[in-house]
Amino acid sequence: MPLIIKKILKTCVLGLLSCSFELILRIMELFVWPFVFLLLPLPFFIRALFPYADNKSDTQTPIIALRVPFYQQIVGLSSGTYQTKVKIVKWPLIWAWIFCLCAVARPVWYDDGQMFPQNARNIVLALDTSGSMNETDFNVQNQPVTRLDIVKSIVHDFVQKRMGDEISLIIFGSEAYTYTPLTYDYKVIQSLLQEVFVGIAGELTAIGDALAMSVANAVQVPAQSSIVILLSDGYANTGSVQVEEAIRMAQKNQVKVYTVGIGSAPRQTTDFFGLPRIVNPSADLDEKTLTQIAQKTGGQYFRATTADELKEIYQTIDSLEKSQKDEQPFRPRKELFFLPLLLSMICFFIAWYKRRFR
Repeated sequence: MPLIIKKILKTCVLGLLSCSFELILRIMELFVWPFVFLLLPLPFFIRALFPYADNKSDTQTPIIALRVPFYQQIVGLSSGTYQTKVKIVKWPLIWAWIFCLCAVARPVWYDDGQMFPQNARNIVLALDTSGSMNETDFNVQNQPVTRLDIVKSIVHDFVQKRMGDEISLIIFGSEAYTYTPLTYDYKVIQSLLQEVFVGIAGELTAIGDALAMSVANAVQVPAQSSIVILLSDGYANTGSVQVEEAIRMAQKNQVKVYTVGIGSAPRQTTDFFGLPRIVNPSADLDEKTLTQIAQKTGGQYFRATTADELKEIYQTIDSLEKSQKDEQPFRPRKELFFLPLLLSMICFFIAWYKRRFR
């Protein structure tokens, strides 16, 4: 019988230790930096190393004090409440320190796991923002809109449908700029895209610079494939990189370039005197150069004269560049440091209030 009891007690103790250890591990998973809790006894060590000064220990230094005949009566009246208040003040400070360490340890909450495709494609969107993109030759619900506005709207929808693709945004005019590097943060891209305006990069069109910078961004991160979608409504009339040189860069790095020429088709109208004439808002569009870029890099050239055509072009490019996406588990994480930080501030305020108005 005693042997059986010993085995039962041993089993219970081991079970409790195992559960306690597992519970500690689960709690530690809630913090990014759990080692911060090693600082928990720090205030007590400081209090032990640096005690309050005691004037009685120094016999050579005279004690200067106010002598009153009713001192003992004051001590007797206040001794019962003073010590209690000091203890009340200490506990808020202790909890404030604990909550402060919890905030520094970065508590997090993990949502349910989900599969997230990784390293599928690198997509670089190069958008022309030159002065000609301010032309209002597109209609949305019978309302004229600028070329840049319709491009921003369609690119916004294109980015929203991405999953697992890293996207970079290049804007170019007289010069080319990396507006956003390769990233999975599509919300940031969509937000920054709304801030693009005509002339932000100059009034001219540096297609060679835009293509060279797009290729450089596309190969920054390894991926199954890298593509560039270059949209323009003009011709290369400035820039430090020639179009032929940029094409060679794309060929060397095996970057496929899809080019899109934007602008409404020629239409017939009448002049001031009522005579018919042909108006071509896309007269400056260099389709020959855009076609050459696409053909030499293994892509295609598309012509968009309406908003619906432009939307279909982006859908077509997406269908042409289908790739096998490797899925990896992913658990979204939420930072919760602000909760213990708020509690710590409340405890500090309580301690200050009680010490100030005790």
